[in-house]
Amino acid sequence: MASKQEIEINLKIALKEIGKIKPRFNKSYKVWVFSHSLYPDVEYAGDSKEEVIKNYPFYLREFIKQRLNQNISKIAESKTKGRGGKRHGAGRPKGSKKIAKKRIYVPEVLADELNEFVISHSVAEVKELIAKSY
Repeated sequence: MASKQEIEINLKIALKEIGKIKPRFNKSYKVWVFSHSLYPDVEYAGDSKEEVIKNYPFYLREFIKQRLNQNISKIAESKTKGRGGKRHGAGRPKGSKKIAKKRIYVPEVLADELNEFVISHSVAEVKELIAKSY
């Protein structure tokens, strides 16, 4: 269990890292909000800037207390690489080329029949038929 003195020391360090608390107005919720990238799990919203500036440190103190008492999951505390789920061996192998594609639009009445025709014939036959149509 973390002592009050230890919590206060860490709070002082955290507030120094954060710097000046500058709330921003959230138009969709019509409240003033403050959060910081160093402590993304701590956020406070209030009706005025002054309220947010006054109460944010209380929420930060509680977060620090829980962190020191090891009540926060490792997943929430772990820093991600910011690669959106990139993992070794995933994706297209290097050197392979993606086939260029182009979308075409045809009337719905013809779409299913045209698709069946293209599937049932070779590429050369389809190209020959298209060439004849010009």
